[in-house]
Amino acid sequence: MISPCRPWHDLSLIERQARAAQHDARPTWDLSEALLRGLPASAGQVAFRAESYPDPQGERELRRRIAARENAKYGLSLTEDHIVVTHGATEALFLLAHTFLDPGDRVAVQAPSFLFYREILENLGAGLVPLNAEPDSARTTRMRLLHSPSNPDGRVLADGALSFHAEAAAADGALLVVDQVYDELIVGGTRPREDQALLDAGHVVKVNSVSKAFGCPGVRIGWIATAPAVAEVLTGVAERLRMGPSLVAQQAAAGLLAQPVDGNLTLLAERRAIALEALSTLDLFETAPPPAGGLFLWLKLAGPNAGAQQFCDRALAETGVRLMPGPGFWQGTDDRVRLSFGAAPEYLDAAFDRLRRLSVPRHRSGAGHLTTTSGSA
Repeated sequence: MISPCRPWHDLSLIERQARAAQHDARPTWDLSEALLRGLPASAGQVAFRAESYPDPQGERELRRRIAARENAKYGLSLTEDHIVVTHGATEALFLLAHTFLDPGDRVAVQAPSFLFYREILENLGAGLVPLNAEPDSARTTRMRLLHSPSNPDGRVLADGALSFHAEAAAADGALLVVDQVYDELIVGGTRPREDQALLDAGHVVKVNSVSKAFGCPGVRIGWIATAPAVAEVLTGVAERLRMGPSLVAQQAAAGLLAQPVDGNLTLLAERRAIALEALSTLDLFETAPPPAGGLFLWLKLAGPNAGAQQFCDRALAETGVRLMPGPGFWQGTDDRVRLSFGAAPEYLDAAFDRLRRLSVPRHRSGAGHLTTTSGSA
């Protein structure tokens, strides 16, 4: 077999874990089902002609719906000309890196961060430096990458942080990329305010998708919101890379975008409460304040436990519970584990019951929600 010329040929840790757990094929992620229950059949209808290639910028009606949602969340005045539809947020990030970075450029990335940031950037020849650990290092970079709420630790940018980084990026001739895929899952904080003028100045791009807020990663529709002139450049590059996003997927996304903003917050808050209550009965992790947003708890291993990778391997092998080890994230450490609480309550209950095989309970405050139903999280 011919050898690959890029370092991107091994399956990711996420995919290896998913394949290892395929013996249990029942879904644990039902946010989309909860959100779409009772959705009128007409809500997702967007006329298109399948015999035509998609608009490489995205179908106009879908871009209008995306712009309206961004405006509702952030008090902006975007139009469809500010939006580029992509094949998920991952393609959005790849498109931005492919368009604006050359091999050898450096990118300042908020750490710890999702593993695909590093893999996308390094695959294109860029280098990463930690933005929040070395603030001055950003001045020698071509791009800054923030994520709010962040993955894996759930932090939400404070008011004023986006403006600070946007102005600094403009002064350095850099691009500020803000990944907001969890921005409708802020349970314990508030959504930061934004400034239309900063976006229109052309040094800021926002990335989002239907995967997280709606629990629909299989739809594979994301978008970039930016100044119309930048959107035009990105559309030209996107056309040459992949013609246009699937029309069928765009129609599905249009139906999702008919739903209210923050439509899953109540459901997610209930699941977070289940997870926090269950964690209080385990001795596996140190106690820490819950994150402001996202679907995850970024937990520090307690006591004499083995490193995170070994711990997660053991949890999967002995209990069937999937956890992500800290080193699976860029700048993540081997004393940290990411635990998702986005699954249905019965699966969360079962997952924590199974984790008790690895732990000696500290206490239990009431009967709680825990059951013996099988499942994983």
